[in-house]
Amino acid sequence: MMRISRKRMLRGLLCCAVAAALQGPALAAEGFGAPLPPAQNETVLSSMYIAMPDGTRLAADIYRPSRNGVALPGRFPVVLHHTAARNRLATDGDRSGAGRFSLQMINLASHGYVYVQVERRGIAASFGVRRGYHDRTEAQDAYDLTQWAASQSWSDGKVGVYGCSNTGDAAMHFLTKPAPALKAVFAGCFNWDKYSGGMRGGILANWGTGPQGSYERDMQSTPVDGDADRGLLRQAALGHAANTDLLALWSGMPHRDDVSPLTGTAFWEEGSIGTYVQKVQASKVPVYIQGGWNDDFRAQAFITLANLTQPAKLVIGPWSHCESGEFPMAAEALRYFDYWLKGSRNGIMDEPPIRYYTINAPASDAWRGAASWPLPQARPLVRYLGKAAGGANAPRFGPFIGESRMPGGPAEEMDGAVAAGKGASRLSLGAAAPVAGSANASFSVDYKVSCAQGTGLGHTCPQDDKGLVFDSAPLAVDMEVTGHPLADLWITSTAADSPLFAYLEDVDPQGGIAMVSEGRLRASLRALDPAPYKLPGLPWHGFYKAGAQPLKAGEAARMVFDLLPVSYVFKAGHRYRLTITGADPREKLRREMSPAPVLSVLFDAAHPSHIILPVVGVTDSGKEY
Repeated sequence: MMRISRKRMLRGLLCCAVAAALQGPALAAEGFGAPLPPAQNETVLSSMYIAMPDGTRLAADIYRPSRNGVALPGRFPVVLHHTAARNRLATDGDRSGAGRFSLQMINLASHGYVYVQVERRGIAASFGVRRGYHDRTEAQDAYDLTQWAASQSWSDGKVGVYGCSNTGDAAMHFLTKPAPALKAVFAGCFNWDKYSGGMRGGILANWGTGPQGSYERDMQSTPVDGDADRGLLRQAALGHAANTDLLALWSGMPHRDDVSPLTGTAFWEEGSIGTYVQKVQASKVPVYIQGGWNDDFRAQAFITLANLTQPAKLVIGPWSHCESGEFPMAAEALRYFDYWLKGSRNGIMDEPPIRYYTINAPASDAWRGAASWPLPQARPLVRYLGKAAGGANAPRFGPFIGESRMPGGPAEEMDGAVAAGKGASRLSLGAAAPVAGSANASFSVDYKVSCAQGTGLGHTCPQDDKGLVFDSAPLAVDMEVTGHPLADLWITSTAADSPLFAYLEDVDPQGGIAMVSEGRLRASLRALDPAPYKLPGLPWHGFYKAGAQPLKAGEAARMVFDLLPVSYVFKAGHRYRLTITGADPREKLRREMSPAPVLSVLFDAAHPSHIILPVVGVTDSGKEY
């Protein structure tokens, strides 16, 4: 069967549909989606070390408005970027603000700002030791940098902050220890909850674990002015040998409340923005959140929005991590900072607080606005896992071992005809709840999972031949899913613990697969707990050590978890599919068992495994889906 990644499916869409949508009647000529205006000034760059109160020197690039190579006189608002690497790539290049817009943010200096990039302590050319990752030392540095920026001769005393990815976390941590001069934050692709970012579902399965440098890599960093022989850079790089290894930090804390021996603290909580929710709210500093439907951290954007009581906005489009496709994100950031730092009444805060792009929607209607999330018009569509009757149009199934008539019982070995699609029950997603009796499907965990680089959703890709697949019937009409899909599954396993991965996919009439969303949960950490902050209608797992529940042989376990949020139209004639596996290509430090565990998914009246899709436009009966 042909496989295509979601990224490939979207490539044509991004080239034409996004551009067309940006010209739609809902967008103002100088408002949301408008290109970056022509530069008002030139920019001049200087670099220096900024001394923190404890004596640690942080490397900084300072971009100032200029004419003829000379910085303009006067005072300007400042935008800080607490980064892991000062990046000078956009000084003479594309200034549109499209694509990987983080490289274009320095162009704010050509629009009447001083843009300051500061490498965090223990990283690149900065001195000091990185104790953890977004720890309270970095938060104190954020406070001190804000006050430093406000006190400079070229500053008007108003400071904004920008960041994306690990620097998005850093930007949000400015709010956990807010300085008086801080007036606005623009942050993308970050984690409100550090555990859910690093160990989502209790599984270390991300494509990155933070900026992990080496002496050789640090020596490739840009030295500050006056350090032509790189002597200061060498001193800083040598000092980084005492940095905490981030992979060791993350992998050494399988539970949320684990105390890391590397930091001496329960570091997931220390590094989480959500831990300081009251301080964030009390700051009253406005926040603009940027996300992408192809980003691993997109759920965190909506959780953050649910917990902000200050003025807040969110934009999310069909983008990968810290990218914005054809959308001029730097122009949007400029409008935002103009409003809060310059007092420009440009209407940005009068626009809908949430702007989201619906994939596969008509180009003229792809960008939508919303006042709240989840969307009040979304309705839950429940689809039960089960068996479908055979026939020419029966859904495809994965290479499961077989079916057991008793939940958790021994699976009956089936012959090779199963993999060829002969003589076996198909698995389906349907509206009918299971009736009395017992049924399940089982598969042996396949650890040989992989993805070609740069394919798939959040750096994973279809794994339909590695587990079970449950298909809907072909859709009679288009179906829009906007919100957070939920999985409510019953399983057994021959192992005491098993990671479970669930993928929501779009299958076209020719069999091509596009990844839409995915979720995961470690079986031993399935316990649900009260959330310490607001959630947009999601289940919350504490992942606490005391709450761990190993699986027992023959005993069914209920796994309730959310899949990453989406706004996606499944087209008529397509199927939607749930694929379930026991391994994922992104797993780090995977524990492979021999023999491989056998996982069973139960779908009987006592164990009604199902998914819930937030569907927009569904009728009361939902029969068309």
